[in-house]
Amino acid sequence: MGPLFRNAGLATYHAATLFVRMRPQPRQASFEATFAAARTPLSSGLQALCYYERAGLVKRVTPLSREAPHYASRMLVRPTRGAGAKPEVLGVPGSDVEGWSAPALNMNAAMDERTPGGATSLVELANDVDLRQLQLALAGDPTVASVSRVPLRYLVARSPRKSAGSSSRKPSPAGPGRIAAVPPPAHTMWNLRKIKWDEARRLTGFDDASRVKVAVLDTGIDAEHPDLKDQIGGFIYEHPDLPAASSAQDLVGHGTHVAGTVAATINNDLGINGISRGRIHAWKIFDDRPDLLTYPDGTAEFAYFVDPVMYLRALLDCADAGIDIINLSIGGAGAPDPTESAAFEELLANGTTIVAAMGNERREGSPVSYPAAIPGVIAVGATNLQDRITTFSNRGNHITIAAPGEAIWSTLPTYPGQTSWRAERGPDGRWRQGKPDIRETDYDAWPGTSMASPHVAAAAALYIANGGSRDPAVIRSALASSADKVPAMGGQDFTPDFGYGRLNLKQLIGGLRTGNSDDD
Repeated sequence: MGPLFRNAGLATYHAATLFVRMRPQPRQASFEATFAAARTPLSSGLQALCYYERAGLVKRVTPLSREAPHYASRMLVRPTRGAGAKPEVLGVPGSDVEGWSAPALNMNAAMDERTPGGATSLVELANDVDLRQLQLALAGDPTVASVSRVPLRYLVARSPRKSAGSSSRKPSPAGPGRIAAVPPPAHTMWNLRKIKWDEARRLTGFDDASRVKVAVLDTGIDAEHPDLKDQIGGFIYEHPDLPAASSAQDLVGHGTHVAGTVAATINNDLGINGISRGRIHAWKIFDDRPDLLTYPDGTAEFAYFVDPVMYLRALLDCADAGIDIINLSIGGAGAPDPTESAAFEELLANGTTIVAAMGNERREGSPVSYPAAIPGVIAVGATNLQDRITTFSNRGNHITIAAPGEAIWSTLPTYPGQTSWRAERGPDGRWRQGKPDIRETDYDAWPGTSMASPHVAAAAALYIANGGSRDPAVIRSALASSADKVPAMGGQDFTPDFGYGRLNLKQLIGGLRTGNSDDD
């Protein structure tokens, strides 16, 4: 079994971190004039921030906008322009720039004209001790529009076990130490049969969505995977101003697995079949540095968190790129901060459909998980081969639909990686990084609402391609009305386990057609 993201009993917010959204400020004639204006007398909340800085408690201020100047720890840097350009260091505290954190917020407010609701910066402190006092001081500042804790978003990767449904394994051609699982023949994939994929493709005039843009915001993608490389329309992963390195590799494999369900190349006599031929636009929203997670039962592991700046920048990019569908197989218990909410509102208002996983904490009482619970998002639960809800899939009244999510075969990177790292106690009693939990390569069958969500994202892409409306509300309604009312729903039209039923592609696309074939 592959990774399941979980949030039960874990942290809700990033420690020692705030999102500060400033009110708009007048645009200056030049960068230098903006820099000078940013250092004028400061209002009360920004003065408190300067006090924290002088005490050595402010580590970094990072603007969401790529166009704003970047404030690495104790350094002011002009944004780069053009490929290969080097950032220009304008100063450091104690030299020509004294008090850099508050001017950072002012400059971002004067330069960022893109972020919905106003310029937002991530303020990182040295510790969590005095965070509440600073939050209150900034909230009372007339130049500050909002200040909030930063919600944690993640997929928590549990140790993989033997792949469900795996009939055979082969030695990896790439060398020792790698695992390569062999998927079943593509035409026998149970999830595609269950959602009537073949029958939908036989409908008159069927369009496989090759012109529809589907964004996968996840752990990255193997852009050279032979079953994916022809389907990738773009891949963004670089953020030179962020402290944690992010490579082009999908170390966890989660994003590559999600992308394969959406759009692995169809009928190429290789691996698996994706549900559509949608153009995958991938954004890596995780860095490559695992973080310590401690569990209520006293155990721990090192796993990968969503980087909040990478995530929000990806949402803004999706709006600018005219993305049709976004898949978010991530979760967290923290309600959205104002900037995340504004980004979702803008995307939905501009016709981008957002699909998200319900979460995998059914045994812990199905705590509400975001972004699935954000209004307007299509929240997806997971079903099994028997059309029952899986033992892990969260329930809730915000669910829209269910889709196959157990033992789902899909693509994995062709290079080695790990879903997480085990935690071990060191001589000092502290947790330290232990052995990695190695994932498969090439292909594997994984469970999770993370695997159910891309079924619905691909279905939404097919709906648009076959003449359906691009309006997210219309797409949600079409998915709901065409879903199968499976026996486990007990004759009800809606349940908090299944939503309006299990995905049925033939009925979804067939509702847009007349004179369809009916040969299933």
